[in-house]
Amino acid sequence: MASHDFFFALEFSSQGAPAPLVEELASQVLKYVGCTATPVPQMTAALEHAVAKTTAGGERRCDVQFRAHAGKLDILITSNGGRVFQETVAIP
Repeated sequence: MASHDFFFALEFSSQGAPAPLVEELASQVLKYVGCTATPVPQMTAALEHAVAKTTAGGERRCDVQFRAHAGKLDILITSNGGRVFQETVAIP
C-alpha cells in the first residue's frame, strides 16, 4: 500500500479564492487518496458564505490546507483569519 502522507497549503489573497477552483482542487486531492468527494458541497457552501460576508472592495484572504497522515485526510479552510470549513475523512 502506497503512503499518502503529505501536507500542502495554498494562500489566496486580494480577490479571495473562487469556490469552483477550491472545489476542483479538493476533488482531485480526495480522488488521489481514494476518497469520495463527500465534503466538497459543504466546503463550497462555506467558501461562498465567507466571500459573501466580505464587504465590497475589502481585501479577502483564504488559506486552504490539505494534510494526509495516519490514514486520514484533514481539510482546513480559513478566511480572513477565521475558520470557515474543517473536515477529516478516512483514507481507504
